Amino acid sequence: MNAVVARRFSESDLAQIRERNPVAEIAGQYVTLRRSGAKMIGPCPVCGGGAKSKSAFEVRADGLSWVCAVCSDGGDVIRLVEKIDNCSFVEACERLGGQRSADPDAVARLAEQREAKRIKREAAAERYREQERRRLKKMWDGAEPLRGTPAARYLTETRGLILPDETPGLRFLPAAAYFHGEEEDERGRMSRAVLHRGPAMIAAFIRNDGRFGGLHFTYLTDADPPRKLELSDPATGEILQAKKMRGGKLGAHILFARESLQFCANQQTDPSGCLARVLVIGEGIETVGSVYTAHRIAGRRIDDYAWWAAGDLGNLGGPHLENLAHPTAKQPNGHPKRVPGPLPDLDKPGLLIPDSVEHLTLLGDGDSDPVLTHYAMERAARRYARPGLTIRIAFARPGGDFNGMLRGGG
Repeated sequence: MNAVVARRFSESDLAQIRERNPVAEIAGQYVTLRRSGAKMIGPCPVCGGGAKSKSAFEVRADGLSWVCAVCSDGGDVIRLVEKIDNCSFVEACERLGGQRSADPDAVARLAEQREAKRIKREAAAERYREQERRRLKKMWDGAEPLRGTPAARYLTETRGLILPDETPGLRFLPAAAYFHGEEEDERGRMSRAVLHRGPAMIAAFIRNDGRFGGLHFTYLTDADPPRKLELSDPATGEILQAKKMRGGKLGAHILFARESLQFCANQQTDPSGCLARVLVIGEGIETVGSVYTAHRIAGRRIDDYAWWAAGDLGNLGGPHLENLAHPTAKQPNGHPKRVPGPLPDLDKPGLLIPDSVEHLTLLGDGDSDPVLTHYAMERAARRYARPGLTIRIAFARPGGDFNGMLRGGG
């Protein structure tokens, strides 16, 4: 906090401003938010959104902070008003009704109330997460093995992959629900709306403690051979993502292949017992599967390899320390887009690399934003660095991905 702000507002003053102005209430003056579990989501009041406009903006469960997946920004309610109104920190405080010289006793009472609410919210959020995890685990337990299903045909025929003898992290659902938006029942209760039901490849996220954490869905068509589902929002017409993730993915991984019979024999109970010497990690299942297939075609020895998918670029790189201004990309208001930087926040958990791993290869696709991708790869390399571990970053051709290179003979 600079000297000018310190003279105008004390930490007690700022605490009262944040307490009196819930993020969802202020953001709700500009956009319509909807509840999603313990959070509130909707279009971003700052940047307006983009491909993910209807759910880019998220008010965290604490009710006091926000983040946007499109403009890669976030903070408290003061930061929100700064961004929306393009004003200074002091002006934002004043617009939120900030006053100097707050009553210390009132501030203390507010702090106690805020802490009690925080504990209550966190307990409710944890109950919801555990309930969701159990729902997804039941879904996983009831799913079909991958071999011989449309999901296997999608990987082999549409994507040109060679599947390992065992696919412990992948299964198939013939009629998976695709949730999008909300609907109201006859009693006025809101629930998630099912926009589509159909075939889907599902993948299990395994947490660092070895427990099931959530599911990755790839929705497929009934075509021959199957392809990724193309579904549009009935209200806006925007094309929706064919891939979705539910449950806990942070610091969790999808096991695509384990070539060694000894590798991860006790994966479900003790991931640190894995015996792989080489670990390959990519963002998506098809990225990892493409590099796995290339190794098989080349006849390389991979019996001591393991192959993981992280689900997305953020999970691969792990939590970041700060956002940096993008050198070229701009927000709709003309300000530089801010993206997660290359320095990891080591106080927050990331993927746990087994002790047996001596060589780690990180896969970066070339069809994503190059700045965002390079920052994530560098962040991952810094995060996972340790004595005796060799880390290599491999990038696909610019403008393409590893699956395109595989099918194109690259």
